[in-house]
Amino acid sequence: MLEAKIRQENKADFKAINDIIVEWLKWNIERAKTFFDVLLDRDHLVLVAEVEGHIIGVLHLLFYRDILHGGINTHVLLLYVREEYRGKQIGKKLLDEAIKQAAKRGVIEMHVDTTYEDAAKFYRKYGFKDNGIMLELALKNNE
Repeated sequence: MLEAKIRQENKADFKAINDIIVEWLKWNIERAKTFFDVLLDRDHLVLVAEVEGHIIGVLHLLFYRDILHGGINTHVLLLYVREEYRGKQIGKKLLDEAIKQAAKRGVIEMHVDTTYEDAAKFYRKYGFKDNGIMLELALKNNE
């Protein structure tokens, strides 16, 4: 099995994380300010998977208070592994660490949404259940 180190991001990771996001989305926007704001915000956690000094995957969690459930929930905003590293348990390792960190914070539920069936299969295999429909309303065009 591939040895990937899972760790929390740092300022030096910005370019590598940005490159991964651009690879996935196929478009680039200015996200440096948001990235550095997230670094300072305890309600966010960004984990990276690193192999031989190269970042090959990223996971971003948002923690939020949920008045419906009376506690803290978290949402996986981003989980992406470079294509050549898929199928090597990298996504699972990132998600394992995210769940471990969420449990330390007393999180009640973890949520995720995706438009990709392969990703949905990954989450279902991990134990996530289909629970509702995700809808989106774009308020600003990012392209």
